[in-house]
Amino acid sequence: MKEIIDEYCWDKERKLFTHDHHNVPGIRNFAHYALHKAFPPVTEHFHSNIVEFHCLVKGRRVTRVGSRDYIITGRECFITFPFEEHSTGEFPENPCEFYAFQINTLPVDLFLGLSDDLRDYLIDMLLHLPHRHYRISYNDLQNLKASFDALALGDSPDNVYLSLQYLCCFLFNLKNLEPILEKRDPYTSPGIQKCIDYIEQHYKEPISLSALAKISGYSLSSFKVKFKDIIGITPAEYITLRKIEYAKHTLKSQNQSITDLAFELGFSSSNYFCTVFKKYTNLTPSRYSLQYRSEL
Repeated sequence: MKEIIDEYCWDKERKLFTHDHHNVPGIRNFAHYALHKAFPPVTEHFHSNIVEFHCLVKGRRVTRVGSRDYIITGRECFITFPFEEHSTGEFPENPCEFYAFQINTLPVDLFLGLSDDLRDYLIDMLLHLPHRHYRISYNDLQNLKASFDALALGDSPDNVYLSLQYLCCFLFNLKNLEPILEKRDPYTSPGIQKCIDYIEQHYKEPISLSALAKISGYSLSSFKVKFKDIIGITPAEYITLRKIEYAKHTLKSQNQSITDLAFELGFSSSNYFCTVFKKYTNLTPSRYSLQYRSEL
């Protein structure tokens, strides 16, 4: 287990500022990820004196802290504290979009552009947050986007000050966010719960969004918005993920051919199935099966 020091990156899927690129006291890294395929699991690591935030716009991400796995979905924020060991376990980084940033908790002059009193108050608050998993609003995500976008314009004082204003709005509002508790009910709408139950029973069959909307009791447009708001991903993505989870279990426990498995799950061809499976696991079905058996 080691400390990970990220490097500057700027491509289609990963845009990451390191401190030597933005030079803002109090911020280590600030990143925006828009992953369109799965990436290998993140190995166990820690960050010295760093409070790290992952704020999901959409999709699903797993973070393991100690021996516990946390599932983070759209419009949720997950926090790891200084020196905490964390990873994604054996789970790959799924296709998703999120903002990630690190706050250095060692007091320095001009920390986030704050006075010494505000700096000490904020650092103490961050280190003593009562929870690590919170729901965040659309406005919270807009503040993070505005903060990141301003910093991306360059390190002129105007851009840096504007970025810090938006970031501080997010940070000082943390205490007001709704925590996601350990034994939460993941589905707060009876109509959406009915859809989840229906998908669980019929995910191998063609399922139309119109049928799910009717089951939920919402109009089609309201259903799609409500489902994504509660679950964090679209209904179509949820159905696909359920198919992939079944495929992973089958590849581990049975000797079924990939073609038969693809058609059992309703894919039009084994090639298309393999493409979708690799998107969500970073491995082809045959490679996934071989790797699992070799680990055994």
